[in-house]
Formats: sequence, C-alpha cells, structure tokens
Amino acid sequence: MRSREAKTFLLEILLAGALSAAAGAFFCGAGAALFAALCGAACLALAAGFCTRRAREIDRLSEYLASVYTGGRILDIRTQKEGELSALRDDIYKITTVLGEQKGALEADKRLLADFLGDVAHQLKTPIAAILLQTELWEGEAVPPEEKAACARRVAEAAERMRWLVEQLLKLCRLDAAVVRFDRQPVDAGGLLREAARLVGPLCADRGVSLRVEEGQARCLCDRAWTLEALTNLAKNGAEHTDAGGTVRLSCEGNTLYTELAVENDGPPIAREEFPHLFQRFWRGRDAAPGSAGIGLALAKAIAQGQGGTVRAENGPHGPRFVLRFYSDDQTVTRPSPGSHPGGVS
Repeated sequence: MRSREAKTFLLEILLAGALSAAAGAFFCGAGAALFAALCGAACLALAAGFCTRRAREIDRLSEYLASVYTGGRILDIRTQKEGELSALRDDIYKITTVLGEQKGALEADKRLLADFLGDVAHQLKTPIAAILLQTELWEGEAVPPEEKAACARRVAEAAERMRWLVEQLLKLCRLDAAVVRFDRQPVDAGGLLREAARLVGPLCADRGVSLRVEEGQARCLCDRAWTLEALTNLAKNGAEHTDAGGTVRLSCEGNTLYTELAVENDGPPIAREEFPHLFQRFWRGRDAAPGSAGIGLALAKAIAQGQGGTVRAENGPHGPRFVLRFYSDDQTVTRPSPGSHPGGVS
C-alpha cells in the first residue's frame, strides 16, 4: 500500500480494534476480548481490500492520463455508477476531451500558419524578383538614361505592390487574431457607395470600365472605415473582372432587419465549381486578373463576419454579384479601441 492516506486509515482501524479488544478483556473477560479482536480483524481485512481496489482504480486512471499526455487515444472512461471515483472519471473524461479538441485546433492552426507563410512568401517573391532584375538593369553601364528611368518606375511599382500586400496581410492577421473592435454606428449606405466609387474610380478609368452608383435611402449599422474597406475590395475585384466597355454597379437596399450593399459587374459568370473557394485567401480562379493576390475577397469576408454580417457571391442578371449584408441589431454595437480602424483603403 503506497498510499499514505490508506496506511493511516488502516492504522486507525487497527488501533480501534486493539482498544476494543483491551476494553472487552478488561470489562467482560477473555471471550469478549477474542470476539472484539476477531471483529476488528474482519473490519481491517475489509478496509484493506477496499483501499487496495481504490488504489488500483486510481493507478489505472493515472496510467490513462499519462497515456493521453504522451499522445495516446482519448477514451470514454465514464461509468453510470455513483461514487467519488465515477465522478472523478467523468471529470477526467471532460478535461481530456477538451484538451484533445484544443490540441486538434492548435495543430490545425499550425498547419494554417505554415500554409499562410508559404503563400506570403510566394506572393512576395514576384515583386522582389522584379526589383532585383530592374536593379541589375539599372547598374548596367550600357543602359540608356531613358531605360534607367523606366527601371526606376518599375521598381517603384514593385515596391508599391509589396507595400499593398503587407498592409492587406496585416489587416487579415488583426482580424484573425480578433484584436479589432468594430465601432458599429448607423451609416448612410449611399455615402459608402459614393466613397467606394471614388476610390475605385481610377482603376475603372484605366481599364475603360464604367462605374454606376445606384443609391438608395438605406442606412447601414456598421463600422464605416472597415466596411468601406470591404466594399472597395469588392468593387476593385469587379473592375478587374470586367472588360473595357463594361460596367460595375454599386447598389444598396435595406429593411428593418438588415441592409445589403451589392457590387455587380459585366464580367463572365462565376463557374459552379469556384463558388466554394471564392473567399479563401490566396485562391485565384481561372479568370483571375493578372497579378491578383487573392486577398481582397477573403478580407471582405473577415470584415463582414467580424461585424456579425455575411457576404455572398452569386451570378446576377448582368454578371457576378457580391453582396455584403449587415444586420440591424443594436445589441452588438461595440466601442472602438485605439487603432481599431484599417487606416485607409489600399
């Protein structure tokens, strides 16, 4: 018996039996003393058996915990019996189940982080290679001045590309880490559409794409800066997938339950097999724009979900249509923390 508590318990029973036998001998004679001694021995034997079974059960639970700690399977050790050991079994099962779920989540996060870092490295590799190439050309003695000016311009474009990627990735990381607190306030949805159109206007002009804002009278309960970021990313995505002469349409509508902000373009319809992947970060479809990083739609989804809203994609009457929906639930309004806004739209 390695248990100190069990030894103490048995010693107390032995002492009680000895005192009973002594008292019997003193007051009632040898027969009573013998009877008391026999009863004490029987009690001692029963107590020893009970302590032994209890110690073995505790040892089995300890071995099970050691097995789980070293990566063994989590088993259902619960019983339907009453008692302290059964309650302990239930508690151990609950704890090991939670630990197993946390371990699985940590392993999934580890794989996600590895994939994320690989994707980041892949995205940054192209502009870095462009900068190195243009630098080599710049250093060439036979390169004419006008070509050096073109090299400097291409280096600046690649550096700007890297800056944009880093900013978008930082925003995604902040949203993933749940450190952003959204300041949801009633906002004029039409004003959001106009501001998004202003920000995406230069891209549309460069591509020869018309931009149409169909304003409504809706008001949207959202964080204005972050929602503008999401809406502009959707509009930019629409412009990149619209050929010259096409149109990108921004519209809104609302009711007492929710407000929707929609972006629709005249590009080719979304293939059925691409719908499950549209909002995955770094995913690029078969019609992806050249140089697309696959971040804009993922960021729009994270922003919408962070505010209790949704974003969906569908094929509308004119082409692909993306819809942000924000619900009119005042109870979910939170106050912003310092630096909670995205810091401008890229």
